[in-house]
Amino acid sequence: MRYILRVTLVEYVAIVRDTSVLLVFLAGLVLYSMMYPYPYSAEVLRNVPVVPVDQDRTMLSQKLMRWADTTEEVSLTDEAADMAEARERVLNGRANAIFLIPEGFERKVLRGEQATVSVYADGSYFMIFRQVVSGLYKATATLSAGVEIKRMTAAGMGEQQARQARDPLPIVTRALFNPAGGYATYVTPAVLILVLQQTLLIGMGTLGGTRNEEFTKAPPPPPGEKDSALAVLLGRTLAYFSIYILYPLFYLAVVFRMYSLPYQHNPATVMIFLIPFVLSVTLLGLALNMLFRARETSIPVVLITSVPAIFLMGYSWPHEAIPGVLQALSRLIPCTAGALGFVRINQMGATLYEVRHEWFTLWGLCAFYGVLAWLGTMYRPTAAKTCPVPESAPGKNAASVPETAPSSS
Repeated sequence: MRYILRVTLVEYVAIVRDTSVLLVFLAGLVLYSMMYPYPYSAEVLRNVPVVPVDQDRTMLSQKLMRWADTTEEVSLTDEAADMAEARERVLNGRANAIFLIPEGFERKVLRGEQATVSVYADGSYFMIFRQVVSGLYKATATLSAGVEIKRMTAAGMGEQQARQARDPLPIVTRALFNPAGGYATYVTPAVLILVLQQTLLIGMGTLGGTRNEEFTKAPPPPPGEKDSALAVLLGRTLAYFSIYILYPLFYLAVVFRMYSLPYQHNPATVMIFLIPFVLSVTLLGLALNMLFRARETSIPVVLITSVPAIFLMGYSWPHEAIPGVLQALSRLIPCTAGALGFVRINQMGATLYEVRHEWFTLWGLCAFYGVLAWLGTMYRPTAAKTCPVPESAPGKNAASVPETAPSSS
């Protein structure tokens, strides 16, 4: 136990002395977790600029444009003279869509014929496209409902009966766990779990690469030093785990309150669930350390995997639409089960029993990556050279500081 604590202390010292690792662990994680939700703090995209083209120029077409402008989704700009001018504004970035009311719109409505309006929007920006179509459809549907109700009342039907006949089964939708229907509430909790994982892997990879550089320059350690691999593994795991288990509390106490993100006020359940998550990420980092031959290697490798990881988690892309092979691969990434369980507990009020599948998956990953990390530590026991056991500690497994013999040429 004294040797394990000594390894932990040495790991703390290594983290503090390495400014790059300290920057990732403290400034990187804290600042990134606080700044990431800021661009999405508005939650919902509103007032998308749309240029109107009114070729009908009647009272009804003007009324439709006023209703479209009052919706929260779009905001109509100055009217364009024709489609060519409207198209030029969109291409120049002054608007995101075109709302065209064709000639003869009011005449068709008054005759009882089907009238149409056209919306031209850029489909490459999905959120903008959705807001434009949603807002203009809302205004058009409201006008259409009013026209139908007036026709029914003109035919002798009461107004209340006309409204019921127009919409016999009204649908009311409410987002239970995302009241605002916002993007920040939807994606931020899952991304924060990914940020926790990636920053920990980058920092551990940087230190591991430094040790591997030293290992290739130093002579091989004596056989007795390999006997302390398990203690080295436990000491390092304790060091990183004790640091990163505090960050979920920072999320709940600071980030969620700062951006008014909904949560269920159950930090005890959240922390119990995240224990195997932080532990599995730590052991994954120790297992990957043997692959980083230089300290700079971990940053590009981990950053490249961030985009595939966010898609495999099932938030940016529906999990049901991911191929089965990739779904199985995603279970090997701790943030997949970690983010799903964290969101269900913290945002949806699930109990630990209801996320038991994800919880046991994380414990399974702890065992799997723990074995890999132990094997890697067996072949890269460089920490033992910097963690001498006191001379009074008996036993054949006690590691000592080997003296580096001068190399002969």
